[in-house]
Formats: sequence, structure tokens, C-alpha cells
Amino acid sequence: MRLLLLAILLVPSFAFAQITIVSETPRYVTVTHRECEVREVYVENKLGSSLLGGIIGAAIGNQIGGGSGKDIATVLGAITGTNVGRTRAENRGRIEYREVCHNVETQVQKGKYVTMSYEGKTHTILME
Repeated sequence: MRLLLLAILLVPSFAFAQITIVSETPRYVTVTHRECEVREVYVENKLGSSLLGGIIGAAIGNQIGGGSGKDIATVLGAITGTNVGRTRAENRGRIEYREVCHNVETQVQKGKYVTMSYEGKTHTILME
């Protein structure tokens, strides 16, 4: 590395210039990568059971009574069926395996800053 710097900084008389390395500091950059893992997740199927319970309850309620009483029985059957379906779903959840991902930032060294002194002046360059 020093030979390269000396070759660049030749004086017109082809004599080598006096270069002094003052310091070398690592250069760090942030790199983002994605990490994923499979996790167990508890899943409840409330919506499907609630809908199915509501439909069954409405069908049963529709079989009861006549006239406006039939409409009220249908609505009450749908409400009751929805609640029963939701309660049964809460008791019958299941475990599923799902991939969960997130971004992770890390610092990695990429090159270094070299500070040198040449003819009384300080210069800093990036060496990759």
C-alpha cells in the first residue's frame, strides 16, 4: 500500500516524497438483511364458526312460529347460533406453523480511512 502511495505522489524530479501514515481507521457500513424463523401460532376460527352458527340458528328459528313471530324467531335464532358458534370456536383453536420475518441491521467493516502527512499537510483517503 505504501509503495502505491509513493508512486502516485512522485515529485517532478522523480524523487520519492516523504509520506508519513498518521492513522488508519476502519470504515463501517450498515447492511440490512432479512431473518426468518418458523413459529408456532395459535389460530382461532371464530368468523367461520360464527357465520355457520348464525345460518343454522336462523334456519331453525325460521321453522318456529308464523307471521311476525316467525321473523322474530329467525332473528333470535341467528343471534343465538352466532354466539354458540363463537363459543365453540374459542374452545377449538389450533396450532399452525408460520414463517415470521423481520429486517436486521448489522455493522460490517468495509475498507478503512488512511490519514497521512505529506509536505506538512494532512490528507485522508478511503482504501477499500
